[in-house]
Amino acid sequence: MSKKNKEVSKEDILESEIPDGKIADYITGKWMRENEQEQVRQNFERTLVEEYEYPATNIRIDFAIKIWEGDKQKTKRAPIAVMHKEKDEPYILALIANPKSNPTDKTSGASELEQWLVDIPTAEYGCWTNGIENIFFQKKKTKFETDVFPVNDFPRYGEDASSIYTTDRRRLRVATGNNLLYAFKRCHDYIHANQGGSKEQIFWEFLKLLFAKIEDESHTGRPRFAIRSAEERNDADGQKEVKDRVEKLFKEVRSKSEFKGLFDAQAEGIIFNHETVSYIVAQLEKYDFIHSSVDVKGVAYETIVGPTLEGTKGEFFTPRNVVKMTVKMLDPNPGDRIYDPACGTGGFIVIAFNYVSEKLRQKHKLKWINENKPTEEEEKKLFDEIHETGYSIFGTDFNSNLVKAAQMNMIMNNDGRGGLFSIDSLRDPYSWAKEVSQKIQLGSMDFVMANPPFGAKIKIERRETLEHYDLAHGWSKTEDGKWQQEASVKNALEPEVLFIERCVKMVKPGTGKCGIVLPDSILSNPGYAYVRYWILQNCQVLASVDLPVETFLPRTGTQTSVLILRRKSDQEKLMESMSGQMNAYDIFMANVKKVGKDRRGNYLYKKDERGKEIVSRELYKPFSESTILDFLPVIETTGRMVDDELPRVAEMFLQTQKVKK
Repeated sequence: MSKKNKEVSKEDILESEIPDGKIADYITGKWMRENEQEQVRQNFERTLVEEYEYPATNIRIDFAIKIWEGDKQKTKRAPIAVMHKEKDEPYILALIANPKSNPTDKTSGASELEQWLVDIPTAEYGCWTNGIENIFFQKKKTKFETDVFPVNDFPRYGEDASSIYTTDRRRLRVATGNNLLYAFKRCHDYIHANQGGSKEQIFWEFLKLLFAKIEDESHTGRPRFAIRSAEERNDADGQKEVKDRVEKLFKEVRSKSEFKGLFDAQAEGIIFNHETVSYIVAQLEKYDFIHSSVDVKGVAYETIVGPTLEGTKGEFFTPRNVVKMTVKMLDPNPGDRIYDPACGTGGFIVIAFNYVSEKLRQKHKLKWINENKPTEEEEKKLFDEIHETGYSIFGTDFNSNLVKAAQMNMIMNNDGRGGLFSIDSLRDPYSWAKEVSQKIQLGSMDFVMANPPFGAKIKIERRETLEHYDLAHGWSKTEDGKWQQEASVKNALEPEVLFIERCVKMVKPGTGKCGIVLPDSILSNPGYAYVRYWILQNCQVLASVDLPVETFLPRTGTQTSVLILRRKSDQEKLMESMSGQMNAYDIFMANVKKVGKDRRGNYLYKKDERGKEIVSRELYKPFSESTILDFLPVIETTGRMVDDELPRVAEMFLQTQKVKK
């Protein structure tokens, strides 16, 4: 199977050159000096607009304030000031610190912000942040004194002080940017500093709390995964009440049939102390996990899962842009049966589930009274249908811990149907447990998508497994240049070869399609010529996408490609056998040069012909409003576009498929 080199054409974008060392301000559009502290401010500005819903016109940058130092009044600049709704005076002040700063620092620490609140009469709330840690303050004035004290949050636009604590589900908000990621990191750091325990034990206890959070979101009424008062955040008795509520939520989780066995190896209750539980609840309570985007949740979750569970036996997270490209090229619909036989933590099935869920959402929106905000009844109908389509999505993996992590990943994305199983996916399906074999059978799937483990160090040697595979037998070349299968079975074989056959035979003959990530050795090494012959005999190769070495770096430098295959029907194979030749067809090929990052994993941005980064602020809004169906290149709030060709590859492939139809 030869491969043509085909460079992906660049998209036409509105371009303006970025001055060296500058970054465009999210609120004003003015060029600011780019550094870590400025990046923290840009994320905070975006949060104020997109999460807290403050109009950009109410936000001031480097706002001049008068501060008392002893008996002298000096002018300082508040990095961010949010004005009152009806008057142009500070309502919220934000002190943006360097990421390496601590709230206890003498200068630019939280105490300086407290002084600002005391000295600025109209300011009622403040936030000290270094990008990862956030400390909120509220000011209350009495006749004789001014009191500034820590609180859980500050109000969103149009809310009053009663909304600081999560006593109403309307308080939940969709996470944007890296805010959920930073919240997870804060929890992680707090646990290690104050609770202790092994890395794996900490992960599973944190997972219990995530399950409790999702369980709470599935109910109506007053939130239980919440801090309801200052006492619950800061006092021992209040913290115990928080933990009691979370314990009850987790007990409800354990009682559900779809989670049977998930926590059998863990302590029955939550072993974190009440201070730790209260802290974690305070960090996560405000976010609406169910409605937050798959990318925001996925990046946050993988950051926690990765260091704990990612194995050394070829188990690596598939980059999200590779997963999205593959899913979009396959283009599944609601109700299609989708399967990943090497699901890991669920990257492919989560993206596929969100892809078909978004198709359902688009269909339902046409019937909503307000297409941008469904009523409770309208959303319930949508979620019922989304849950139903979840029954058609399956994943298996040999690593039971990864399967449990995948279950949490799916549940965070509004599914909990229990289609994930810990089994050896390469063994004879008839040997699988009954509950698995009843749901997953050979030739029953519409789509299979996978990034199987690969490598010569993890060969499969069990004869009872190998004897079931054509590709595990010996193969010899005939005089006419073709290959024929022999009776002998090899002593060992790389898992990626077996996974090719397993993926193909899992999909429906004639219509089923596979998207599989493979090392380039399969497509080029002479020793695998028989594998390529088998693929061509059993499949139409719809697409072959050659990925650059940076794709999986810095974890592994293995060169990989994505193959999109359609399984031939028995009738097709018979006709080709009788004619002595395969039917001619077109194969879409792309040789990708850029995937948005360098060898160290750092983002790469689009540049002009002189090597200068370019910016197109006009594209951020449509990107922020896009869905997983669109799969656009990432646009930062500054207008910088990540230099990633994979969205264009998916788009070009789908265009070729439309032409064929």
